[in-house]
Amino acid sequence: MLSIDEKGEEEYVYVREMSGTERDQFEQSLLRKEGEGKNAKFVQALDNFRAKLAVCTVCDEQGFLLLDPDDVVLFGKNRPGSQMEKIMEVAQRLNKITEDDKEELVKNSKAVQEDNSSSGSAKSSE
Repeated sequence: MLSIDEKGEEEYVYVREMSGTERDQFEQSLLRKEGEGKNAKFVQALDNFRAKLAVCTVCDEQGFLLLDPDDVVLFGKNRPGSQMEKIMEVAQRLNKITEDDKEELVKNSKAVQEDNSSSGSAKSSE
């Protein structure tokens, strides 16, 4: 449980650890494909990072998520940055998410993309 002080009043939210599948989905939301074909590459999509993480971790007392992926933009706009920061800090700690993890996502996506390209064949001109 995370206590958030707002104007002298305490407000409580629960933050939980993501399942493996939820973590995979969260990580995929942090990547954006740019370009097409051979020129395609993956880049970090850290827009609304705090809201994306909150949507995946803010829950009720029983651990059921209170938000769904469609709530990311609205939740990010409607919550004060200081509250989002507190939620993010707890969620990152519980889920062991580091800055290195974010960078590794892009590296891994590039490796997967290269593995999926046709191997051992001559390049054809298009």
